[in-house]
Parts: sequence; structure tokens; C-alpha cells
Amino acid sequence: MKLSKVALVGILAASSLAIYAAPSQAAVVGTTTSKADIIFKEDDGTTPTNPIDPTNPGDDVTPTDPDAPTPTTGALRLDYVSNIHFGEQTISGSDTTYKAKYDEVVLKSDGSTKYVPTFAQVTDNRGTNAGWKLQVSNDQFKAGSSELTGAVLTLKDAELNSANAAKPMNNQNVVLSGNSTMQDVVNAPVDSGMGVWTNAFGNTVGADANAENASVTLKVPGETKKDKDAKYVATLTWTLTDTPD
Repeated sequence: MKLSKVALVGILAASSLAIYAAPSQAAVVGTTTSKADIIFKEDDGTTPTNPIDPTNPGDDVTPTDPDAPTPTTGALRLDYVSNIHFGEQTISGSDTTYKAKYDEVVLKSDGSTKYVPTFAQVTDNRGTNAGWKLQVSNDQFKAGSSELTGAVLTLKDAELNSANAAKPMNNQNVVLSGNSTMQDVVNAPVDSGMGVWTNAFGNTVGADANAENASVTLKVPGETKKDKDAKYVATLTWTLTDTPD
């Protein structure tokens, strides 16, 4: 009886070891490989990039200005630049600085209206990482043969923004005296500036339909002749090149 019990215990112990033993490594009987691929086609630039909110680049917007400038085309393109409106102002015989209105845009996400600073937007979908430069010049404000002699347009407090990872880029305050001299706005060196970028002048603190943007100003000498009820207009020429500094 004792021998049988011992034998039975031994059998049970062996069975437990068989059940709980770590599984043996599977034998490799063969290997093969597969591939994943992708082909990049050039962005021909025929479909413009939608303007985005320069203060929150995750939101697409529709500017409400009916005379918004025409975007350029190509894989490196200028999607949008603001027209600058100073509204109606009272004639003054003293040197006076006027502040611009904010841009009115509609958020595509919910259709609400928002006011944002004067801004420019550039898309670089070339894939070359070659960098780019944005410049601007202007002629003087004119109404027919009448010119605002000595008027100076200033765009300052520039802020770059993008949904992309930030890369070192240089943006400038811009002072335009109406002499058609090109001024640097943004310089995107090699290996920067890819994707969609906005450059806004000022911020949206207190921005509404009646607010004025202190970062975009027009200084007019008091001695300059000003025709009443005349609309003085200056043309700003924005130039985007693929030759950064």
C-alpha cells in the first residue's frame, strides 16, 4: 500500500510538471519579406490653400472682404494677403497716425464671425526644403492727381504661426514710404518654412468690428494736402521668391 501511494504521488507530480512547464520555442521553418511603398506627385498649385486663422492655425476661415487679393499658384504660393482699411477719418492739419481695422473672417467650423489682424499666408508644398522669402513694396496713397505726400505705412509686431513644428524663421517690422522699395517681411532659410504659414501684424486683443489695430498704422503729415470725401488708395506689391537669405 505504501509503495502504491508513493508511485501515485510520483505520477501526479510528473503530470503537474508537464502541465505547467514553460512552452518550448517554436522552430523556425522559413522566413520571407514584404514591402510598403508610396509615390509622391508634385503639387501643381492649381488648388489654392484655404486661408487659416492666423491666431489659431487649426481653423480654416473665409475672409469677408469682397476685394480680397487673388492668390498666386504653384507648389510655393501666396495664399492670402489682407487689404488694409483705415476707414473714414476727419481731416487734420496736424501730424496724425491712423490705425487700421481688423480683418473680418468667418470660421468654417461653426460659421461664426471673428476679427483677426492684417496677415499674409504662404504655402510651401515643394518638398525641397529650399526655403523662401516674402517681400512687399508700395506706391504712395493717391486719389486721382492728389497724393498724400510723406505718408508712411507701418506694419509691426509681426507674429509667425503654423500648424507645423516651428522652425527658425525671421520676420520683420515693415515701414513703407511709398517709394516702391522692396522690404523684407519673412525670410524662411533652408530647411524651414514648409507647409502653411501665416504672418500676422498685431494680435486680437479687443478685436471687433469697431476696434483699431495699433500694429498697422498710417502716419500722414499735417501739412499734406487732403481732398475731402476722396478715397486715397495705395497699391502694395507682395513678392514671394525661392531665394532666402
